[in-house]
Amino acid sequence: MKSALIIYKSKTGFTKKYADWIREDVTCNIAPLEKVKKEDIDKHDIIVYGAGVHAGLIPGLKKVKKLVNFNDKKVIIFATGAAPNVEEIVKPVIDNNLADCVSMVDFFYFESGINYENMGFFSKRLMKTFSKILSAKKDKTEEEKEMSIMIMNSFDNSKKDYIKPLVDTLKKYLG
Repeated sequence: MKSALIIYKSKTGFTKKYADWIREDVTCNIAPLEKVKKEDIDKHDIIVYGAGVHAGLIPGLKKVKKLVNFNDKKVIIFATGAAPNVEEIVKPVIDNNLADCVSMVDFFYFESGINYENMGFFSKRLMKTFSKILSAKKDKTEEEKEMSIMIMNSFDNSKKDYIKPLVDTLKKYLG
């Protein structure tokens, strides 16, 4: 019988929430990236990795790429982020993180939110600076106007419904 391991890196809690939701729907093991060893990965047929997008990058993905033989395992990667799940947001995430393995993985993006309470100092400053720059911009699009208001405070747009395509793919691989 095939088995799956969900590995996640969650700084503000959104990615862990999505990983837990996936585990509620599919029988599998789950672990934070910092506790995963090569032996854990070797015991499973399917590896799911999730993390929040930070400055266009998926933290921890380089480590996962070193630990997982993408030719021997089915690999599913999901990213969470405050931005909506639209092509102009998701495509650069794929291009910046998966260019070397895009044909070997299934990728999913889940809208989540911002949690200033769990962010580190640098991340908070970066977000506040981005918000000020966006607020000061002249001739903003409607999306930019909304975003400049939204990112001033914590918010949660995560929804369990978003995981359905990933869960369906994972169930297909598990047989």
